[in-house]
Amino acid sequence: MVVRRALVITLEQYFGAKKHPIEHLANANMLLGQVNLCLYKAEKDGCYDGWIDPDTNSQISGAKGGSGDGGYRTPDSRTGGAGSTHRSARAVDVFDPNRILAQWCVKNKATLVDLGLWCEDFRYTPVWLHFQTVQPKSGKRIYIPYVGPPLAPALEGQDPIPFTVK
Repeated sequence: MVVRRALVITLEQYFGAKKHPIEHLANANMLLGQVNLCLYKAEKDGCYDGWIDPDTNSQISGAKGGSGDGGYRTPDSRTGGAGSTHRSARAVDVFDPNRILAQWCVKNKATLVDLGLWCEDFRYTPVWLHFQTVQPKSGKRIYIPYVGPPLAPALEGQDPIPFTVK
């Protein structure tokens, strides 16, 4: 019998040792339920294999020697802006070093809609995929997180950037 490891992100991985208010636990439960279902669907299509970030030893992306800020961020985190959805347990960065999951999301935008997930534009997340359960101000399912140069090339099927990058 083949034993397969679970391809899910757990609350323990998401929060680590970071203290969090109880309402953030409810937010994280909802977020991870939606994200894990998305990962399951991508895995069934052969586009996700639970890549482990060597810096976090989990499927959550994070900086080497960092505090795992691809998961939950405390109010005093120096990563991201003050209004980051990570700070209310409504976002997670999934390690995607080969951009296979990102390409799957471009082709399966309807699945993101069905699951109530939004993503930062994949040109701005070169080795991770940012999922969140909060609609961004633009309302776009795959949105540009800031005005600035992209960090990676466009994926097949991505719309052009709607502004001139200097």
